[in-house]
Amino acid sequence: MNLKDILSGRPKIIARTRSGKCFKGYLRDGRFLARGTLRMTTVEHQELPVDLHQLKGVFFVRDFDGNKDHLENKVLTSDPEQPGLRVRLRFEDNETMEGVMENHLDLLQADGFFFWPADPAANNSLIFVVKAALLGFRVLGVKG
Repeated sequence: MNLKDILSGRPKIIARTRSGKCFKGYLRDGRFLARGTLRMTTVEHQELPVDLHQLKGVFFVRDFDGNKDHLENKVLTSDPEQPGLRVRLRFEDNETMEGVMENHLDLLQADGFFFWPADPAANNSLIFVVKAALLGFRVLGVKG
């Protein structure tokens, strides 16, 4: 599924703050960010605006609880078919993960970017990474 399709629906998301809090809910009306604010609805159906700069990332999930028995692979062990930059991210909380992101100028200009994690079977199908929450960013390769 492409990015436009994902954002046009009401996907399940978990907004994780830089301080470690998690807010579970749904993307509100297909609008992702409005003036630096994540617009989401909680699982209790209440509107919840979250300041982008408080966030580590917005995790687009398959299930709010995930599969506790799945050991997530956070490194690229093979080259995915998806075109883009192969990158390694290191967050402020020292979590490190690898995956794919679009090779686009928004990487330089925007406050964040969309990232597809290495493990296609993980609960996180897509992550919007807030750049301010990163300690490290390394390009591992490019696939056109």
